[in-house]
Amino acid sequence: MRKILFIGALITLLCGGLAFADTIAEIPFLPMSPQVMGRGGSFIADAHGYDSFFYNPAGFSRSGGSFTLLSATTWAYSRPDELIGLGQKFMAGTGSSSSTLSFLNNQVTSGGFGIGMSAGIGYVGNGLGLGMMIIEDSTLYGSTLLGASGDLTATIGFIGGLSVPFDVLGFKLHVGGDIRPMIRVHAPISNSVALGMLTAIADGQDLLSPLNSADALYGVGIGIDLGAIAELGWFTFGLSVRDLGGTQFKYNENTFGTFSSTFGSSLRFPGGTSVTADQYVIPMNVGIGVAVHPDLGTLKYLVDPSLSVDLQDLGGVLGGSHSIWYDLHGGAELKLLNMFALRTGLNQGYLTFGAGVKLLVLDLNFALFTQELGAHLWDRPRAGATLDVAIRW
Repeated sequence: MRKILFIGALITLLCGGLAFADTIAEIPFLPMSPQVMGRGGSFIADAHGYDSFFYNPAGFSRSGGSFTLLSATTWAYSRPDELIGLGQKFMAGTGSSSSTLSFLNNQVTSGGFGIGMSAGIGYVGNGLGLGMMIIEDSTLYGSTLLGASGDLTATIGFIGGLSVPFDVLGFKLHVGGDIRPMIRVHAPISNSVALGMLTAIADGQDLLSPLNSADALYGVGIGIDLGAIAELGWFTFGLSVRDLGGTQFKYNENTFGTFSSTFGSSLRFPGGTSVTADQYVIPMNVGIGVAVHPDLGTLKYLVDPSLSVDLQDLGGVLGGSHSIWYDLHGGAELKLLNMFALRTGLNQGYLTFGAGVKLLVLDLNFALFTQELGAHLWDRPRAGATLDVAIRW
């Protein structure tokens, strides 16, 4: 009886201690791939090649593997038409800081403005996945330009995983997993820093200079991903568990300028204050998907269509924290002459479009998309565009 009372008291103390620590959600280790975003963000059941690193490690043993010598992706969270319009003004010599500020005001107050980029190298094939990627993502948002704030996150990740195919009752089952050590710096952007960054953008000055005085969190985390894909004729069914159990980062804190100077010159962390009051975690994401890829035989070289639908973050759907639209992704891809690709889809209820061309080892892809940052459709939509240039074979 005493042992039971002691264990109960210990659990109560632990739970009470956890109650004083806030759990802050970190963004996932995920680039805005135009190949995936163009088809509505659906890739769980059709995972193969380089993008399987980010959606389903079971894709490591599927056909369509590749060696990516370099994948360079850049994206902007902005209305593409307004971004192009601003560029045209500067090309015509009529652009100014006031027109840039007007553009930024429209973006910040209608979903948010941000830029991101990633670069990576990786091999996927014969059941093996090995890669290294750098991903940077940022966003600024607010009800007014003067009230803007945001976040900047940069991550270096190393991924190693295996996938094994099995023949089960007439269909092929791929089961895979990977481990993902990461180094991350996360800089919450206060209002004063955001205003300095926006002014720097408008005046064409150094964007990161106002960020040097901001507080930055930096540290390491290790993510684990699991997945399965069943192939049955034209149909594939997928299950993906990303960041198993939640991936926690152990952070220290110093200024962004101190971190960037020390890490950039010696590849080590500067001294800093250990962050123990809060827990910073990439939440676990469980998703399911189905894909249809008709085999057109001899016509496949000319026309090769596929369809896919994902329901991502099942925990959020079942828990009622957001609507099913928030996690629904679906799309179609049409390959022509084994060289060109056209894509379209629905990403959280919003239309997406994309296209690509592969010239020998050069792979070019582009997509327009919209994301929902609120809990329901049209709460806080954010438009964006993404471009990827890769050398792969």
